[in-house]
Amino acid sequence: MTKYSLAGGQQAEDKFFSQEPEFIKAYTFDREAMTNFEVELTKNNECCLLLHPVMLCCVVACFPCFAYRRCVLEDNVRDKVYATHVAITRDGVKFVVDRHKTGCRLDCEDQGKISKTVAFSKITDADLEEPAGKSGPCCCMIDNVLTKVNVDTASSGQFKADVWSMIRGDGVNGVSSAQAVSAIPVMERGGGKSVMERMDELEKLKAKGYINQNEYDSKRKEILSDA
Repeated sequence: MTKYSLAGGQQAEDKFFSQEPEFIKAYTFDREAMTNFEVELTKNNECCLLLHPVMLCCVVACFPCFAYRRCVLEDNVRDKVYATHVAITRDGVKFVVDRHKTGCRLDCEDQGKISKTVAFSKITDADLEEPAGKSGPCCCMIDNVLTKVNVDTASSGQFKADVWSMIRGDGVNGVSSAQAVSAIPVMERGGGKSVMERMDELEKLKAKGYINQNEYDSKRKEILSDA
């Protein structure tokens, strides 16, 4: 996830999500710390690029545009920071970046609203990383001052591959095939669900890309044979 530091402004966050039907709780950011960090980091990165001859020539050729973008840099960063919101809903963790200005702040450059919900059932781990070290180019690094919240989901390629390897009875690293086979009967019995419910779940797995066509066809035949 992007680096964000949590702090005050709870009332404003609650108001932003007030129209969310499944809203439970909003979380706030230390927006000034975020803005200052991102502005300073961006300026240092751009200054470092100027040391490259090709980039320096480009800046000289497009100096008015470059100068203007530097003037509006802080406004752009601040707009994005204040457009960022996160909350807990009944469906999961909702992360929103509202509409905001970018680039030269022309209407044609507006960034549209981005909204993403991570379902609780997909979350496998969450950890908090305290700030340490520095960021930026070697010649002008700045201290990391923002806390990072990392949320892991069950959509990683290896996790998916291991799950389906267990279902097929092939086993995975550290797990024998005999142990893997013991997991199959539970899947085949369907956990007390009807054929229609199992077929619906199978369709969802295929639609999300968790299984390929061959796996889908094989499992479909198994479910129908139990009907």
